[in-house]
Amino acid sequence: MSGYYPYLMCGLPELRFGMDLEDFSYAEIELRIEESLVPSDRKKLRLFLAFPGHAGQVERYLAFEDEDSRLAYKDSDPDLPAYQRFFFASSPARLLAGVEDGLPEMRKEELVPLLKAWLDRAFYAQAQKSRNAFIRKWFDFDLVLRNTLVAYAARLQSRSPEKEFVFPSSQGKPSWGSPVQGEPEIITWIKENMQQGDFGLKLRLSYAEELFSALDSPDVYERERNVDFFRWRMAEEMVLDKDFQIDAVLAYVLKANILSRWKAMDREKGLALLRETVDRMRRVPLQEVSR
Repeated sequence: MSGYYPYLMCGLPELRFGMDLEDFSYAEIELRIEESLVPSDRKKLRLFLAFPGHAGQVERYLAFEDEDSRLAYKDSDPDLPAYQRFFFASSPARLLAGVEDGLPEMRKEELVPLLKAWLDRAFYAQAQKSRNAFIRKWFDFDLVLRNTLVAYAARLQSRSPEKEFVFPSSQGKPSWGSPVQGEPEIITWIKENMQQGDFGLKLRLSYAEELFSALDSPDVYERERNVDFFRWRMAEEMVLDKDFQIDAVLAYVLKANILSRWKAMDREKGLALLRETVDRMRRVPLQEVSR
């Protein structure tokens, strides 16, 4: 059915950043696309969209009363990404071995950020090893962008970003989610250049000039909008020669997701969401997983 994708793309509504969103329905678009994909590409879509759902997966994991329930859930969903299949097949002690001596006595509120950190790390490990070149390229970019924004927000608030940086786990079973040996070079570079306006990234990244231009606004709402427009343009650039392939489909879903986010916000809701986003980033003690 991959030959159907040209017809699928031509039949989808045109997306423009800043378009009228009154009749826009992300749920309908996602369902229509998902139903049109061959199984292998449907799995790519699930992985591509997985990261924002980690908090919900942790809640689901902790709601199961026993291992058999977790395994039944894993087996009921054939499109579950590999790292999540491993997650639901494992006990907290296996996932977080060596993290905390008092793991069996941990309360739920203590387990939640540790398990989410495990999922965040394992997600990037799988995405960066994907057979799909666009997924690898996008999440290499996304990881740099995410950590740059972490450092930028920390500097604005005069605090250390040390425990907020995100980077992949070591790859391969059974080490899903285990700490890497040392942090990625780009994070070390950012930390060493915290006092520079651009964290020294204009010396290393071709898109850094455009990114920091997007960040150059005193208005937090406009700054967030500019960053999303920057992400939009980067996605388009990455699939310029991929018309009617799964890469273009994934980029389209990404843009639809961005529009969905802005449809849900007016200015007041937007500011509240930004505060929630910052708080959520500060609650995830990713570095604690490597202790």
